Amino acid sequence: MHWDIDRAGELTSVYNDQVTDIPHCYAVSPEEFENGFRYGKGADKPYENLHSEKIIVGEQSGKIVGFADVAVAEISEGERKMRKGLIRFLTYQPGYRPVGQAILEEAEGYLRDMGMEKVSAFRISYRNDYCYRFYHLGFGLVSDRKGHIYGLFFMNNYEIEDGEIFMDQPAYKIAEPAIPDSQVEIVVEQNPGRGVLPGLTVQAFREGNEVGVCESVSAGKYCQNEEAQDWVFIKWLGVEEDYRRKGWGRYLLQRNLWEMRKIGYKNTIISANIKNHRAQLFYTNYGYRVADTCYQFSRKIRTAAHP
Repeated sequence: MHWDIDRAGELTSVYNDQVTDIPHCYAVSPEEFENGFRYGKGADKPYENLHSEKIIVGEQSGKIVGFADVAVAEISEGERKMRKGLIRFLTYQPGYRPVGQAILEEAEGYLRDMGMEKVSAFRISYRNDYCYRFYHLGFGLVSDRKGHIYGLFFMNNYEIEDGEIFMDQPAYKIAEPAIPDSQVEIVVEQNPGRGVLPGLTVQAFREGNEVGVCESVSAGKYCQNEEAQDWVFIKWLGVEEDYRRKGWGRYLLQRNLWEMRKIGYKNTIISANIKNHRAQLFYTNYGYRVADTCYQFSRKIRTAAHP
């Protein structure tokens, strides 16, 4: 069955039931679920470059056991602009593989009829913001905890195109860190957002030039669930080349966590690209442990004009 997205709220319980075992995926209300279809994580306004969206619903014995959200996006990659077929989200209940297969084939057929030559499934959000903001901190990838969905894509000749490793530290403990160089000015700024508690930016300046920054946000920025409000997500950590390997990455990370602990956060999450082994090693040196690994998939499909 093909549904318009104004019926998305009817699928809230299906979504909630099927993400319970994914770390940092929290139950949402029907209103929040509907908003996630329409609004990106950056602002409460409709997607500008997303169109032809449909929900593919799979049933067995009159019961909805899965669905896919498909759309066409106008995507910019450098100076190039292109139309790309997206499977924004796909899920089905374990044990109903024929339904999952039918949903995937129907999603591909819909995009093929729209003239798409390639499908990008669970496209990572830092490139183009087309995923659900409430799903997995707005990254919108396939968790390896969902082995039946992960396997379904591989069995249908999809390839991993990108991915992210998520690491967390529940009930973290932190002391005020010592600054590596007293000649560097540290600026700390709270940033209110959608979460109950604010986000935070810690910047390091030398002679007026920024040499490093660590930005964090509440997991409540992405999801209204009460459980998410106690988690601080380290969104960005960067140090200029001349100041690397001098303790600034450690200091900025620990200073941010120390400040956020004073605000009231209890737990912390951070992530790194699956190919960024240096960052993975760095974070695990400071108490983070892998919680989840997630992937973006893609596959070329034949168009109607080229059978």
